Amino acid sequence: MTSTRIELPRRQFLKHSATVAAGLAVAFYLPAGMSATDPKAPAQAAAFEPNAWVRVLPDGTVKLVVHKHDSGTGTQTALATCVAEELDVNPMTVQVITPENPFFETYIHPVWKVFSTGGSTSVSLEYERLRMAGATARALLITAAARQWKVSPDSCTTEEGHVIHRASQRSLGYGELVSVAAHLPAPTAVKLKDPAQFKYIGKLRHKRDAAAKVCGRFKYSIDVQMPDLLVAVILRTPVVGAKVLQVDSTAAMQVPGVRKVIAIPGRPDVLGGNQEGVAVLADTCWAAQQGRALLEVQWSDSPLGGFDSEQLFAAQAAAITDKTAQRVTAMQAGDVNAQWPMAAQLLEADYQMPYKVQNPLEPVCITAQVKDNAITYWGGVQVPSSALEAAQAVCRIAKDKVTINEMVSGGSFGAREAKYWLFEVAYLAQQAKVPVKLMNSREDEMRSLFMHPATLHRAKGALDAQGRLTALRLEAVSPASPEQWEPGYFERPDHMDYSTTEAITAWDFAYRAANLDLVWVKHESQVPSGWYRSVSFIPNVFAVESFMDELARRARQDPLAFRLAHMHERPRHVAVLKSAAERAGWGQPLPPGTALGIATNQGYTSFIAVVARVAQKDGVVQVQKLTCVVDCGLAVSPGGVEEQIYGGLMWGLGHALFDRMDIKQGRVMQSNFHDYRVPRMSDMPEIDILVLDGEPGKPGGVGELGSPSVAPAIANALFSLTGVRQRSTPLTLG
Repeated sequence: MTSTRIELPRRQFLKHSATVAAGLAVAFYLPAGMSATDPKAPAQAAAFEPNAWVRVLPDGTVKLVVHKHDSGTGTQTALATCVAEELDVNPMTVQVITPENPFFETYIHPVWKVFSTGGSTSVSLEYERLRMAGATARALLITAAARQWKVSPDSCTTEEGHVIHRASQRSLGYGELVSVAAHLPAPTAVKLKDPAQFKYIGKLRHKRDAAAKVCGRFKYSIDVQMPDLLVAVILRTPVVGAKVLQVDSTAAMQVPGVRKVIAIPGRPDVLGGNQEGVAVLADTCWAAQQGRALLEVQWSDSPLGGFDSEQLFAAQAAAITDKTAQRVTAMQAGDVNAQWPMAAQLLEADYQMPYKVQNPLEPVCITAQVKDNAITYWGGVQVPSSALEAAQAVCRIAKDKVTINEMVSGGSFGAREAKYWLFEVAYLAQQAKVPVKLMNSREDEMRSLFMHPATLHRAKGALDAQGRLTALRLEAVSPASPEQWEPGYFERPDHMDYSTTEAITAWDFAYRAANLDLVWVKHESQVPSGWYRSVSFIPNVFAVESFMDELARRARQDPLAFRLAHMHERPRHVAVLKSAAERAGWGQPLPPGTALGIATNQGYTSFIAVVARVAQKDGVVQVQKLTCVVDCGLAVSPGGVEEQIYGGLMWGLGHALFDRMDIKQGRVMQSNFHDYRVPRMSDMPEIDILVLDGEPGKPGGVGELGSPSVAPAIANALFSLTGVRQRSTPLTLG
């Protein structure tokens, strides 16, 4: 097991490639019914319709297609590297483009069956087939060169965009081989590189376009400009379900630059569709915002008008004992009820987490134009299927008339998996008949309603006389995560919402006892919930890891030893736990007023352990350090993995200490960072990250791995320090 260690301290516009330009487009296979002579194929690239991952042009330009959205996570770097490694080109110097046809069947998510990016699945699911695509292109180029030289392909090799015949010291650049390679039949089988030969996979320390981002040259959605463009801002319903009764836009239309005021109908017929609102369209964002402030809108009442998030936990607790509530078993073994009377010790606890909002650095911004019964989007579209749905549902535009000019976004954390804004911009572009750039302010983002739901977990455990865990029941109360996006899932045989039961199912629950009963209790609150980085891992891991710590204390055992004693046949998980504890000085003498807490989780076929160190000085408690050990199998881009874990730790610090969204009388109370606190540089502790190569041939997911264990690790450390157990977030320091 090898490792990479770091000690971490404290804007290029992706354009569509409109043509392949006399190039070679290589894919896994030809689309059904297509052939090299298909009349619909571009004349200059007759060999393949762009089902593609690779473009090689006659001038030697190499373009790699990345079909997944990059929200600053390094997805483009990692996926391009998988192709580039096998093609023998430098992934940092070739061009990376997005698909000309984002709805080509090859780009569909193999698990979800939609065009989407998320769930920390991009690299792990695409690794093999992207390598195969690069290897296929390389094999064709070698064959083209071998035919020209009249030698065996086996006598040729490749290096940095060239095919080489060492025996005769001849070399041809890939561009010189396009005219021949483009007409060769795709090989039925190709050989992938031995990992020992890798030049780039597992070696990269930097992301693409880092310099452009640092220097401000990188282009984001907010930078899109074109003739006749209008900027739109929306006054959305203040309460879920409220309707626009009357609009007086007289004052708004007098603001210089304001061009239109358009009422947007709600789409309650669409799962995840937009609420009603009134948009102001202007020459500039500032003018649009000024106009919006002068709108006089009369709203109807809403069925959610009396909702109060403070009262939600009582309703969730009642759902646990409500015999009519929908309960789904996530994991079960033995009979927990039979164990309670025989237990030497019983422990019960409730854990709570409040509503949280995604708050990406770049709020949602998207441009659309409807023209000639076609729609074009410009911006960071994380779920192309939702853009297609908006085009079809709102504008009645056919699939082959939808174009997406995909751009890297400045963060998402689940915000760009929502679809309301795509419906809004499609409607506005159709009504305005000019390009429309929809822009959310921070306040808009905070009150968009598609947030992470509040949750309640009730845990009960039994210990025998030797301090062993004999029975564990966990009841996780929350709404269904994907019900807006996946109607009818509850009619499936297992009734399972896998996005709500993360960390408490057989494949990612870390602990084993003879008697287990892990249950999801479905409880809807009428507040629309949305996707959120790490989704249900956050509350589920907080409850599990906090309760395991409490059980260990009740058994008078070391929390690390107690965890390890209840892990079976999990060598990689055990390794990260032990390594994190050792690096953090677990079991070693600590300075007065200092304590450690540990937590762990598995997810996305990866493992992580976090040790939090807290210290008290002059009555003030600080999180001094987070020590983190990760096993994600193969780290395709180690630098990207480290950045993702570091970002996840920061995200988790926010969950632990700050994140809280309150709803009173159906209205979101927070509006910006002044009343929705997020971590600042001064809040960041020292960070120590170690990445283990636990399964070198297979990458796991890391984008959402880093955050769930942070809050319970800090909570456990605070208990060690103060003797006070905190079971709800945000936690209180000092």
